[in-house]
Amino acid sequence: MKWKPGLKTGVVAGAVYGFLTGIVALAITIVMKDDIIKQIQAQFASVPYDIPITAEQVYPITVAMSIPGAIMSGLIVGAILGIIFMILHGELLGKNSKRKGLCFVILLIIGTGIAELAFPGSGLPLVMVQTTFIMFTPLNILFFLAFGYLLGRFYDRFNK
Repeated sequence: MKWKPGLKTGVVAGAVYGFLTGIVALAITIVMKDDIIKQIQAQFASVPYDIPITAEQVYPITVAMSIPGAIMSGLIVGAILGIIFMILHGELLGKNSKRKGLCFVILLIIGTGIAELAFPGSGLPLVMVQTTFIMFTPLNILFFLAFGYLLGRFYDRFNK
């Protein structure tokens, strides 16, 4: 099938991206425990019925799911973006696939930034503007650039 190389490329690059962002998510969740619990409590307060669990009881689940959740997100988003990258590969700027991958994610970062400015909250998790975690945005962009590089690198390998 024609889309298989793009799917493989995206899944592998997405898994690496998900793992890297998962480590950051785990660190944020541990370091900013009180803020995370306050956010969970605020979400519980908006539910119209009683919840038989407290935010403090949900917090360990949040910690435990930070890396697996990020990897799963990376796999799903990576598969989708890998197929899109494969479709656009011939149209992207760059002499080789690695540069084309970087061009692809730079366009995505710009688009996400514009979407975040127009509709706050739409660009998560790449741009975390409305949260207290804005300081991690450059790190997330760096990981996304690594994702683009890996897209190009693995695209050549899987497209033979």
